Amino acid sequence: MTAPSNTQALPSLMQNSGVPFDVLIQSLTEQLDKAQATMALKARVGKLPMTFAVKEVSLDLRAFVQLVDDDVYVRPAGPGDAGASSIKLALTTITRSMVEENAMNFQAEDPKFSLREALGDHINAEDQRSLERIGVRSIAQLNDLRQAAGADVVARLARMPVNRLQQAMMAASAPRITRVESQPVSREPALVPAHTGPITAPATKPARVLPQPTRIHVEAPLLRAGHLPVIRARGVPVPVVHALDQTLVLQPLAHQLGSDAELDFGDGQVATVRLTDGSVGLWHAVAPEVAP
Repeated sequence: MTAPSNTQALPSLMQNSGVPFDVLIQSLTEQLDKAQATMALKARVGKLPMTFAVKEVSLDLRAFVQLVDDDVYVRPAGPGDAGASSIKLALTTITRSMVEENAMNFQAEDPKFSLREALGDHINAEDQRSLERIGVRSIAQLNDLRQAAGADVVARLARMPVNRLQQAMMAASAPRITRVESQPVSREPALVPAHTGPITAPATKPARVLPQPTRIHVEAPLLRAGHLPVIRARGVPVPVVHALDQTLVLQPLAHQLGSDAELDFGDGQVATVRLTDGSVGLWHAVAPEVAP
């Protein structure tokens, strides 16, 4: 009987590029998790006073390694394959508290204001991968990086053109509407005058509808403690009812809803954002003052 070739022995998924390296590690740890769960179940059900556990796992693999779209792929070598690399893996244990302390923050971000959505034409898929390689995966992280380091340093680390990165950082710091909070409609009961004559069925009078103010939540990354921006829409100021961290809560007048509001943060930083849900602001240049 003829032994099957290496190509025939491998699943179709692994015949060309293999599997991503992170998938390989996840598969190994998943199998170890199942083994640990099985041993724990055996000890609890069988009430064993002592049992065995896996302390460490060491693997020595022969595989072909290649880079595909910034991902490392590993394809196991078969019998007789030459030129394969040797990969040594040593897996050890880690507690849940250690995982939570060292893992990235998985707090959900509003999909309307994801890194790709907010930056729009200022960034492409390749630039986004470049930022992700240095740990930038959200608008908040890009704004933090903008304040902690200069654009030239970040551009060198991410291998991006400085001018395009500066445009991306400015787009990321633009104000954006995160929520429009419409208050419930209030109805004032109709007043029925007192009658001294014979009792008759009063005529039905509809309750008067009282308009309620709408509140708009604005994320403003450039907001500084103790310094509110000057906000105007349709030529009049927009009332600010709350300001905390990088969030403003506005209570615009009825005729200001849906219009463009101008936010002047000072130092020549002026942005315009439409007072509608999901709107992302734009920066615009301020004309220099001409001395008389």
